[in-house]
Amino acid sequence: MKTTGFGAVAAMERDGWASLGRWVRRRPDVEPGTQTFAYHGATLPLMIVFTVVSALEVVAVDVMVPWSPAWLWLRVTLLVVGVWGVTFALGMVAGVLVHPHTVGPDGIRIRGGRALDIRLPIPAIARVRAARRTRDGRSVQVEDGVLHLPAASQTTVEIELTEPRALTVPRLGEVTVRAVHLHADDARGFARAAQPDRSTGRRAQ
Repeated sequence: MKTTGFGAVAAMERDGWASLGRWVRRRPDVEPGTQTFAYHGATLPLMIVFTVVSALEVVAVDVMVPWSPAWLWLRVTLLVVGVWGVTFALGMVAGVLVHPHTVGPDGIRIRGGRALDIRLPIPAIARVRAARRTRDGRSVQVEDGVLHLPAASQTTVEIELTEPRALTVPRLGEVTVRAVHLHADDARGFARAAQPDRSTGRRAQ
């Protein structure tokens, strides 16, 4: 089911608060016995800049808007919007930090903040390899049966499935794909950890 408009914004707000809660408590969304793989290396600096700019805007409002009672309504409105912007930005940062990709004994868990959560069990995986590709257009898209999940317009890992599989993707709804291309900062490490061992039916060690 697709989520658009106000519903999408509300969902992002909810996910941001949930991610901030995990970040503060130092409780990443990771299952025991799994390896974690970050995907924020290329995007985190920009997200931090956005957060800092949002914080500076709050300070600017305090300096530029008069303290006169006549301007109180404007000060309060701008400060509320400014503080909301800072927490929203922090929620985005927290989202990519506490929801990494994971590889475990049962398969792969692909994350994109709190909203994107795709599980691929070992029997569904045919091959995993590191391959850097540049993408244009929207950050998440399906093309020729391939689900593209880039970061900073790039994917670095390609997962081929044993057969077409239905996956639920935020803003796209349910899609059927034969492969998933995603971004992991340590693409080679991800591929080594996730490559299935056909002799045992588990992932390679």
